[in-house]
Amino acid sequence: MSARKNVSDPPPPTALIFLAGPNAGRRYKLHREGDYIIGRRSDCQIFIPDMRVSRQHARIHEEQGAWVLEDLGSNNGTFLNGERVQSAKLKNQDEISIATNSIRVEVPKGTKPLAQQDSHVTIVDVKNPAIYVSTEDAEAAMTNSASFPWDPRNKERLLTRKLHAVQTILETAANIADPDLLLESVVAQLLEVFPQADSVGVLVEDEDSHELLVKCHKTRKKQGFSADLKVPGTIIDHVVHDRRGILLSESGHDAREDGDLAGRTSVPPNGSRMGAPLQARNVHYGVIYVECTTGTFQQEDLDLLTSIAAQTGLAIYTARMHNQMQHRQRLERDLRVARQIQRSLMRSPPRVLGLDFAIHYEPAYQIGGDFFDFIWKDDNHLTLIVGDVAGKAISAALYMARLTSELRGRAGIARSPQRLIKRVNEEMVKLGDDGMFATLVCAVFELSTRSLLFTNAGHCVPLLRRGEQVFPLESERAHIPPIGILPDLEVGEARVQLHTGDLLVIVSDGIVEARDPNGNEYGERRLIRRIRTARGGAEDLVKSILQDVDSHVGSATQADDMTILVMHVAERRTRRQTTTVPGGVPHVGGEIAGGDSADDEEAEEK
Repeated sequence: MSARKNVSDPPPPTALIFLAGPNAGRRYKLHREGDYIIGRRSDCQIFIPDMRVSRQHARIHEEQGAWVLEDLGSNNGTFLNGERVQSAKLKNQDEISIATNSIRVEVPKGTKPLAQQDSHVTIVDVKNPAIYVSTEDAEAAMTNSASFPWDPRNKERLLTRKLHAVQTILETAANIADPDLLLESVVAQLLEVFPQADSVGVLVEDEDSHELLVKCHKTRKKQGFSADLKVPGTIIDHVVHDRRGILLSESGHDAREDGDLAGRTSVPPNGSRMGAPLQARNVHYGVIYVECTTGTFQQEDLDLLTSIAAQTGLAIYTARMHNQMQHRQRLERDLRVARQIQRSLMRSPPRVLGLDFAIHYEPAYQIGGDFFDFIWKDDNHLTLIVGDVAGKAISAALYMARLTSELRGRAGIARSPQRLIKRVNEEMVKLGDDGMFATLVCAVFELSTRSLLFTNAGHCVPLLRRGEQVFPLESERAHIPPIGILPDLEVGEARVQLHTGDLLVIVSDGIVEARDPNGNEYGERRLIRRIRTARGGAEDLVKSILQDVDSHVGSATQADDMTILVMHVAERRTRRQTTTVPGGVPHVGGEIAGGDSADDEEAEEK
């Protein structure tokens, strides 16, 4: 070890005191010709475990007898006395701000010019200001790592160094929420804990494939981290299967079987290796691996490594739980916003003289795929829509929002469901969302004539109750594939005449396909029976259907959205009231007589 002047009475150095941030209370002393990198990388001379700090954020170095602060292209900037700086000289009582970290500069009075000071750096912990490690000692240990720990004169200094490194690991584990950054810091500090070690690496189990992959590896001779690491299979098998640490010699046998290993101080020519499990709460995360080729490890080293690995495993568990909680909170927040948007798109039933509406909408999850709408074309034509978007959650909500926008934007100019659905389908196909489509029933009710013109795009068949009978509104021409699949969709429509007392019922497949605990569907037949026997108006019918569905489902979980729309044609006394037609099987006709003229189509495009 090289000689050093004024060892007993070193000159007072400049100090950096952390006032705020994860390092609050710590003091770093600077000495001449030093070059100190500040950052969140664990091998920085001034390490700050803060994700808002860049990996190599800033630099402090000596220049012409003064300390200079230099920003290294950081993302969030380096501030001196409240002003962002690129490069600036430091003076006594200056305050450096990096993210939420506040650092005060202290230059003791009577400090010699930097060129006259001795060359060493002292890192002092305010909890024990008498403990320090000189860079000269550290460099000597790095140069001859095997000789340093076994020299009796250095025993106390070695213990101090180990304690400081272990303390740093524990503080890092408590403050860093990023598992990757945590592991890099632990790996770097383990080279300080075990001066005889040549390299340290961590293997982490992939959450999908469950394979052990090298997460980070650091050698004493090279800067930075790598993923190039070979670990003996004996260590991996033992640590993974037995969940215990292991100490091996180069020959591959368990060195713990050699007797009083703790009393051996000789350095075997073939070195040794250690492995310890990263685990917490019965969850296995990986393996910490330490090797030396010219030194040796003892049982007490393995015990220390196992303890550090246990603390690191607990920190990984906490970090992952924290990250999962944050992810879940963000997702729940997004779902709440999406649900509010979705709810805002669904209108309340209109009040129409002579018509009675009731609607029930119940999503299976926070975000549903069902939707409904009431759109006035003019005072005499009301468009009813009930649909179901394939998929759930946010993707379905976004698709539904776009589809609803298209329907509302075109319903006012389209002369019929046929034209409306054709134009909307063309726009939805252009979106090109893989696997996204929607089923829907679109019906236009003409108040003056009480006629209903409808198209069914792959949705549940609407049902019409007249007297004691229930009729499905089926028409081969009006039944088409779902929206958003075929670019050249042939759309047809059908008409039915409604009478006073008629009840139109449109449901989503969540009603028909509701299952009991044994997996049996509610079914269309039971729905028809309930509609036939129910009494009262629209609201009474909706309640009756829901009670029957709930009775069928029992304790089974709701698997799909449930939507019921009922329109009751009540008796009305207006000048536009049509003559009551005797009850009977409703006639479902084809396309409107004459269809749409070319002039009408041109006007619609305009």
